[in-house]
Amino acid sequence: MSQTLPRRTNQMPAWLMFSGVVIGIVGAIVKKHAESIAELVGTLGSHAATAAAAPAHWGMGLLIAGAVVVLTALIVIATRPPT
Repeated sequence: MSQTLPRRTNQMPAWLMFSGVVIGIVGAIVKKHAESIAELVGTLGSHAATAAAAPAHWGMGLLIAGAVVVLTALIVIATRPPT
């Protein structure tokens, strides 16, 4: 009687890559529409002086975070042993 173990497919690098790309796209959109987002935040009740500049910083932060996640996925892919 032969028993076979199910093959584990580790999809983590694909999810990391996809997540990084999505985070980067969201960051680019936030950065491009920073003024509109600042107006929306101001309309919702935030009257802080830093709220007007915050969306531009959020966009750049998301772009950087997306790049870090994509680079991490590439490193994981590169260091995986061949199957």
